[in-house]
Amino acid sequence: MTDLALGDRHSRPIDGLGKEAEMITVLLRVGSVTGKVNRQHMLVCLTNLTARLHGVVRAIQVDVEGDISVVRPNGAGPINAMEGVENLATWANGGRISVLPEDGTADIIVDLTGEGASGADLYCWGAGWKAWIGHEPHRFGRGSDRQECIGPYLAACLVAGELFKRAKGLRKGRFADDDAYSLWDGSAGRWDDLDDGPNLVGSHLRPLYLIGAGAVGQGFIQILGASELADTFVVSVDHDHHDKEGTNLNRCFLAGIADIGHLKTDAVARYRALSGLGGMEHAGTLRGYIKGLRLGLHPQLAEAEANDEFDLVISAVDIDTSRQDIQGLHPRIVMGGSTDSLRAQSVTYGLVEGTECLGCWNVPNDYVASAAEREAALRAMSEADRRRELAGHVDDLDAAMAFLASKQPKCGQIGERDVKSFVGRIAPEFSVSFVSMTAAILTAAGLFRVVSGETELRSPKTVFQFKNLSMTETATPRRDGCPYCSGKQNPRGR
Repeated sequence: MTDLALGDRHSRPIDGLGKEAEMITVLLRVGSVTGKVNRQHMLVCLTNLTARLHGVVRAIQVDVEGDISVVRPNGAGPINAMEGVENLATWANGGRISVLPEDGTADIIVDLTGEGASGADLYCWGAGWKAWIGHEPHRFGRGSDRQECIGPYLAACLVAGELFKRAKGLRKGRFADDDAYSLWDGSAGRWDDLDDGPNLVGSHLRPLYLIGAGAVGQGFIQILGASELADTFVVSVDHDHHDKEGTNLNRCFLAGIADIGHLKTDAVARYRALSGLGGMEHAGTLRGYIKGLRLGLHPQLAEAEANDEFDLVISAVDIDTSRQDIQGLHPRIVMGGSTDSLRAQSVTYGLVEGTECLGCWNVPNDYVASAAEREAALRAMSEADRRRELAGHVDDLDAAMAFLASKQPKCGQIGERDVKSFVGRIAPEFSVSFVSMTAAILTAAGLFRVVSGETELRSPKTVFQFKNLSMTETATPRRDGCPYCSGKQNPRGR
């Protein structure tokens, strides 16, 4: 196996959890899954999530019978359930976290059967638009005839979050008790008290744009493909590759080990083919898409673009300049999914009067000034501290040290390129599989509500915090002076 940093992003320090994880072996008690679509969705999503928790999960044991018929990130068509999850994990991580039969050595047992049997540490259930997790068997009607994936996917995220917290050690927050959530009305409480949403299978979804095919974007596409919609068309735009160190793979759900170094849009295109989801990909920037030829574009989108109109855009980018570019199109509706530490959120922009647009608070940082500050800080260090700071991060350490020691450094001086590259780097932030998937779920649920016409009654922002297992809805006001909200840059007056 190659030396990849597959767990780098979720191994970073995070407030409220311990510094080092105590690696665990997890047993998923699933039972028979033949014909039980929601249980298949839970198993597929949870396997995909936990198979990416490098440095946290040692192995995944599975007690399952029957066949999986739902689409998987790496395959479609009926397959023996055990074989299907084994293949999924190997594809995702190259065999680093194995899927094995039960052998009695598991540290944590998770029950996905919904049958109320005791003897597990965690229980979960998901059906329709609802998800539940508890430390004792459920005491409610299961609703197992629902075919949607969003409730089961959220249930899988809840389990993965609890596994992560247990392995790392919880210092702030709480563990799951008896917690249920409705993605239809954004409420939390007891399962029987929560509203479910309408049937999604076979529903129609108007054409849309997805900007960003990384973690949240791939999760969003996976949900659309697994929802068995009657028709839709998604234009996915992203210029980036899965990085050569493999750090993207802890949360890019449509990508496996073989996708390292390949375009993120390639993974989207492959999954679309597996799931039958309509669409096209642009392997470039949003600005490049706007300026280029869009062969194969859906006629409805082509007609709208001819009039410089963009109806529905999903923002799954993590750079503020890209968010500004999206808002610069003046879409009628923007839905944004994002993560921050153990917090997932989705915001619907453009429907609730007086609330923020995507450009309001996502103001680009001054990276030039930040780089200059970092370089000044390096020059102020002692030689020993400076060497420790740069070691392993620059190609020519001695040249970089000499450049920083120069009282009057010259443009083009040897070592300048190394130093400029180092200070201009943006330190990667903590990110983990289940938070990114939850942001995708919240965004997809918001999209489904938009097409159902229910959004007018809702707060535009939904936030899920894994540390205390809270799901809340709120709104953020517009920023004074925002050029988009004021209409100064908006020719259509939106």
